[in-house]
Amino acid sequence: MRSSEIREMSIEEIDKKIRELRLELSKERGMLTMGTSLENPMVIRNLRRDIARLLTIRNEKLKEKKR
Repeated sequence: MRSSEIREMSIEEIDKKIRELRLELSKERGMLTMGTSLENPMVIRNLRRDIARLLTIRNEKLKEKKR
């Protein structure tokens, strides 16, 4: 996910996407814990980065809204 795509989203859409990605991350971690080999080990890293990017832009938007 690109930052420009996220900036075009509303705060509600960002919150929804964060929930979706956190659910997907927990599924991937569960598969890893059970010993299942992941098709792409970079998936977890990318999910974590996308969640962090979403949270950062969400917080920026909330700060702008308060001003």
